[in-house]
Formats: sequence, structure tokens, C-alpha cells
Amino acid sequence: MNEAQLKIRLPPELKEWLAASADKNCRTISNEVVFRLKEAKAMEEKSSQKSQ
Repeated sequence: MNEAQLKIRLPPELKEWLAASADKNCRTISNEVVFRLKEAKAMEEKSSQKSQ
């Protein structure tokens, strides 16, 4: 699978929170970000379906 790379800047406290969450969920930080973005996308899509 072809995956795009994205370089972002995060405040240190947000990076620490993300790293702790990734560790707790046995994921890499990258996988934690992808997981959370997919969850947010699904919630947004579900919300927009209700308003139609």
C-alpha cells in the first residue's frame, strides 16, 4: 500500500499525551494518530448522515 507521509509540529504536551496513549494501546505514535483520525472521520460522517 502506498502511504503518504506528513510532517507536523505539535506542542510538547500534546506529543507526550499522544505517546502515552499510543503506549497504553500498544501502537506506534503514527498508528495512534491514524487510528484517532479514522475515528474522528467516522464520527463526522455519522453526524452528517443524521442531519440529512
